[in-house]
Amino acid sequence: MYKFSLSFILAIATIQQIRSQSKLHVEVLYESLCPDSLNFITQQLHPVFKELAPYVDLKLTPFGKSASLDNGLQFVCQHGPKECKGNRIQSCVLNALPDQTAQVEYVNCFMTTFKKGQKNDEEFGQACAEAVGLEFNQISQCYATETGTKLQLLAEQSTVKVTPKFVPTILYNGVFDQQLQDNSLVDFRGVVCNILAQTYPEACQSPAVIRL
Repeated sequence: MYKFSLSFILAIATIQQIRSQSKLHVEVLYESLCPDSLNFITQQLHPVFKELAPYVDLKLTPFGKSASLDNGLQFVCQHGPKECKGNRIQSCVLNALPDQTAQVEYVNCFMTTFKKGQKNDEEFGQACAEAVGLEFNQISQCYATETGTKLQLLAEQSTVKVTPKFVPTILYNGVFDQQLQDNSLVDFRGVVCNILAQTYPEACQSPAVIRL
């Protein structure tokens, strides 16, 4: 009986290990002031992420169609200097916040708050950072130093591997697929659930939320 129990426990542990290694890797390449990025994060990613979180390894990369000059002495962004500011702030917060669900909560808050307050030079998304348990002094120090520059350069490295034609761009297991991209913009949950069906048949059992 003991041997059977031990074997059963080992088998379960092996399955769990395999599954932890086979989580679906999702990377979202986006921009802080991009209307399409805002729509995707607030309408597609955020509403369903808590449900999908156990099965997904998420990476949020705020850079998009930006570019660095002189090894990060300056950044040029699609929607202007304010977007560069927003991208850098988010990089600092995401680096300081390991929990994926908290990251999504923060980015969902920031994208809306920062866009509304973009004419306010004092708006750095402070309330959004504090809502997920971060001291904003820590974030402002990152933003104002070489750390913020390095994080944006890393975001650029990730982004130029794809050179997105459209922002946001969503990658699955490091690969861009145009059909998955198009479908993700209108039904992110459906795309993820279809991919997960073979590896995690128990995922996505709750009915999708219908928004009117």
